[in-house]
Amino acid sequence: TDYNGFTLLWQDHNTCGPQTAKSDLKPPQGGLQVQLPTGEWIDCPPVPGAFVVNAGDLIQAWTNDVFLANPHRVLMPPPGEAHDRISLAFFTGPKSDVVVEALPTCCGPDRPPRYSPITPDEHVARKLAASNK
Repeated sequence: TDYNGFTLLWQDHNTCGPQTAKSDLKPPQGGLQVQLPTGEWIDCPPVPGAFVVNAGDLIQAWTNDVFLANPHRVLMPPPGEAHDRISLAFFTGPKSDVVVEALPTCCGPDRPPRYSPITPDEHVARKLAASNK
């Protein structure tokens, strides 16, 4: 998952020719996959003129699981199918001292907060410590 806020991703969607073409597109093999809650991995093929928006961990905490931070990965192209490709990612997140806790509109008597309040710095430190074990 992404650690902080929203991630905006533009994916390469044409192996040859202009990236802004509206027809005759040949998306590269491999690329972004997203894991569903069932554990199944699905392709997230590029859509011309569109960005992928990933919700990060802190968005999941802020929205009390209304938006989920799905695990994702990038697959290499199959052998012999290698093409130059480019992707552009823009990561967002709150200031390091903001306390992230469930928004009032995302919790209530029948939906209590599922996460303890935390700052982005504390969250990233915990994620890095867990990934370096």
